[in-house]
Amino acid sequence: MEKLLFLYKQMEQITLLAADKHIRQSVDVYQLLLVVDGKGELSINGETHMLDAGSLYFINRGRFIEIHSLAHADLYLYRLSFEIIKREQAETADAQFASYSRDWLPDGELYSTTYLPISNMMQQLCALEEGSAAWQALEQQRCLYELLQLIVQQTELTSKAELRSPADHRQSIRQVISYMQQHYSEDITRDSMARLAGFHPRFFTKVFKEETGESFIQYLTQIRIKKAKELLLLSTLNLDAIAQQIGYSNGMYLSRKFKQHTGVSPTQYVKQLKRIVVYDWVGNVLALGIKPVGASYFYSLSGLKLLQQELHEVVDVGKSVDAVIELEPELIIVPKWLEPQLVNELQKIAPTLIVPYGNPFERFRQLGELLERRKEAEDFIAQYEARAAQIRQELAHVIAPHETVGLYELSEQHIWVFNEFHGRGGYNLYEGLKLTPPLNVQKQVLGKGQIMRLTMEQMPDFAADHMIISYNFTDEGHALAERLLEHPVWQTITAYQQQRIYWIDRQLFHANDVYSLYKQLELQRELLLGHQSQR
Repeated sequence: MEKLLFLYKQMEQITLLAADKHIRQSVDVYQLLLVVDGKGELSINGETHMLDAGSLYFINRGRFIEIHSLAHADLYLYRLSFEIIKREQAETADAQFASYSRDWLPDGELYSTTYLPISNMMQQLCALEEGSAAWQALEQQRCLYELLQLIVQQTELTSKAELRSPADHRQSIRQVISYMQQHYSEDITRDSMARLAGFHPRFFTKVFKEETGESFIQYLTQIRIKKAKELLLLSTLNLDAIAQQIGYSNGMYLSRKFKQHTGVSPTQYVKQLKRIVVYDWVGNVLALGIKPVGASYFYSLSGLKLLQQELHEVVDVGKSVDAVIELEPELIIVPKWLEPQLVNELQKIAPTLIVPYGNPFERFRQLGELLERRKEAEDFIAQYEARAAQIRQELAHVIAPHETVGLYELSEQHIWVFNEFHGRGGYNLYEGLKLTPPLNVQKQVLGKGQIMRLTMEQMPDFAADHMIISYNFTDEGHALAERLLEHPVWQTITAYQQQRIYWIDRQLFHANDVYSLYKQLELQRELLLGHQSQR
């Protein structure tokens, strides 16, 4: 091992204004440059390095260097010069020393996590330059050795990190990304993530860019803006609240970053939303004046019999996750009753709004709020209510105020009693047209969130003066209806005796979105005004 001694030569505090000339010189000593502030360029024998605050550079003797600041960016730096001498012989009384002429460290940037101690020591050396006392020379030597020891230790640590395999680098960056995705709301910095990865911050910056193709800040911003989009679409939080949840100080800062990243403000983003995929609540999206790029209704759009014209060119995604991926949606809307496994897969593709069971018009109004389509929602609701009021007046001549109306559906060996929120036009009957259900239906079915299954023998207790019965208008469905009608219980039911049974096609009345309900109103009007028994 070579025995080297280090001799302090000079400490300079250099200021290069944007308009200043370059520093151009050959150096015959070893030098350390610490950038305090600003930006610039350093050329060592023609190889250019970018200078910015906190960067530390080493220059071997015998080099030609150029230093200059960038336009409109003054440059402030410390420059420490020192010599190295080498012991020529073994340690004896006659030992000889000679100037060391080889490279001591590689030219260029030194990666250090100890900026503050290095900066403090260089400030101390600057102060010592002003005196000439013997003790000051000794203190200069002490600071030099302490400074070089810090640098050598950091260089060894950095070298070990750089010697790790690319696979190790990749795994470290994956761990960092996983942490960022889970802790984006916290104060995440490059230095803290570098420590997590086991890299020097500048080496971390280099490896992160190589592995992801983006800078650390760009990647973190993407994560935060993506989460902001989800909260904008899936919650009613204001910008300040959203900013706090994603790691930004306030809504104004979030709005600025959002526009830089997406080109539009948060409000414009929601308003201009174009690529929506919707399951089951398809008509609610259409009623807002938005045509989804993809949709599914109980896994087939063919089930939306009344909306086929409006669904022209809308992709039927069925149960295919791949079909949704190909459409690159910005928002996915699903009902709460959709398969959990499918919902989990959809949530990986885009922000996914899960719509709970309940009043279809309340859900519609909430969707209008989220999608910045309040006026469109209120206009449609007003149109629905106006038409329902007109039909209600017409029906007053057919259904007396004291008469009841019930909604049912046939199945094997049973009959189901429906409520106002479970499809088959129930919302129209009880909310839109304000028709009165039988007393037992009011007590046991409406407002309960569930439909009710009856045996044939229970039918008289839930029968209405006017009974609307749903079944599939197929050969099998007709056969089922014929078979159930043979049951003697029907002879005891007044609606059957007076031919006030109204048959409806389950496929036409299955949907419970607001657009389908609006179209079902006309069918119900024709059905009830016709006052005919159909089989």
